Amino acid sequence: MPDSSNSIRYAIYTRQSADTPADFSSCDAQFAVCSDFAKETGEPGLTWCGQHFDDQGYSGATLERPGLRRLRKVIDLGGVQRVYAVALDRLSRWLQDMTVLLEEFDRCGVEVRFVHQPEYGQTAESRFLRHILASFAEFEREMIASRIAEARIYLKQHGRRLAGPVPFGYDADPETKQLVPNPREARRVRAMFKRAAAGQVPDEIARRVNHLGWRTKQWVSRRSGKTIGGGRWTARRVLAVLRNPVYVGRFAEGDGTRPGCHDGIVPPEMFEDVQLLLDQRRTARSDAGRHRHDFSLRGKVVCPKCRRPLATYMVSRRLSKVSAVIYRYYRCRSTAGGRPPCRGVQYPAGEVERFVRDLLTQPATWRQIADDQVAVQPGHAEALRGIWCGLHEVTQDRLLPAIIDRVEYRRRNTVARVTLNSQVAGIVNGYRKAT
Repeated sequence: MPDSSNSIRYAIYTRQSADTPADFSSCDAQFAVCSDFAKETGEPGLTWCGQHFDDQGYSGATLERPGLRRLRKVIDLGGVQRVYAVALDRLSRWLQDMTVLLEEFDRCGVEVRFVHQPEYGQTAESRFLRHILASFAEFEREMIASRIAEARIYLKQHGRRLAGPVPFGYDADPETKQLVPNPREARRVRAMFKRAAAGQVPDEIARRVNHLGWRTKQWVSRRSGKTIGGGRWTARRVLAVLRNPVYVGRFAEGDGTRPGCHDGIVPPEMFEDVQLLLDQRRTARSDAGRHRHDFSLRGKVVCPKCRRPLATYMVSRRLSKVSAVIYRYYRCRSTAGGRPPCRGVQYPAGEVERFVRDLLTQPATWRQIADDQVAVQPGHAEALRGIWCGLHEVTQDRLLPAIIDRVEYRRRNTVARVTLNSQVAGIVNGYRKAT
């Protein structure tokens, strides 16, 4: 218990589970109540520490709260001698966490006072009461969780929306929070589905809608007050729209769907046709995925215009009923950040990989490696070059991803620089010893 003859610095901790956008929150009300309670005691030397420790929108089921973390740090440094809170459950709703907190405060010589439990003190009876109140707080939290679970079951049974951001094409009813079609966005959703049903891929649809000036869903975050969304469409965002069963009056549920009580904005027949087309393209991509090992410099070649890694691209030309030829390319196809791919940036994969392999057969390359790597003596460089040249081309391709860090092109479509892994000598030598 602090000495009343000295100055007592106190802190006020507040917490509310829901993050409301109101100008005056529950945390503000708790702070005012605690501040008045502290002033009513009339203790000499009682001063507020000047810092707010508020956790708005955080559950009492965890100690990982920013305001509480800052308070514990200040207490550990001896910055306050007393903590005020409205009630014990504002600190925690778990008996174990509550015990940890109060024992931590006791070790630091910090007194805790609660407005709604003023009888709490430092006696044995108060400690016993503390555990009883903490048990009630934990019981109350479990009851709240049970009620929430029951409410979710009810909402699912009646086709109601549970939570999450409102999908593009809908608004949330202010009273029921259920989905209501947004006429303008709903027309755009139907237009996307019509284009997809006509055979356009998501990337083509994204380019078209961006050209028309359409933007993604925009809303204001209740927690931060910041405007979110309103960006450019990408192929991935278009695909998310085309795959969402919400547009035929259903909600995604695990691996399947469940009925919704809202109106659909896309005909079910059109939705099914689009799903079939998307599944067929996914199957084709899965078959192409078996050739991933053919691109030994995947993710290593950089676009000279946008500086993004080039994607891999394959084209199959059927020569007869039993034979076909596959052309492989490193090509700028990225749409990261809503930026379109660079036109004309495409390099035959075989030529790029052959250039890099040939680079490692040149004595000058290995002399440079010997100069850069302290562990490689100049006399060893020729031996390592001999090891590399003695490897089969398939083996060299297998080692290239570990040896090459980056391949950069100039705008004139010539290789500007090849960056090697700093351990290239050890990789080649290690492979020789392993085999």
